Amino acid sequence: MSDYPRDLSGLSGPELVRLLLDATRTPPLTDAERADFFDFKARVFAMIADRDGNPAASRFAARARADRDRLLARIENENRGEW
Repeated sequence: MSDYPRDLSGLSGPELVRLLLDATRTPPLTDAERADFFDFKARVFAMIADRDGNPAASRFAARARADRDRLLARIENENRGEW
């Protein structure tokens, strides 16, 4: 289970950025941890985009979701090979 907070709605923009920066201090080691990080990153940038109407934040969120999906597909593919 993720150590990243699920509910980001009560956090300010600077608090969201601080959380994201804190999350990068210990780099994720496994694909599952990376996917979890990219999910968190996508949620942070989506929240910023929604609040500020920031198109750059929307692009960052979309990129993080794509990275997450790529890693999840790799994990699923590797798990199929183990059966």
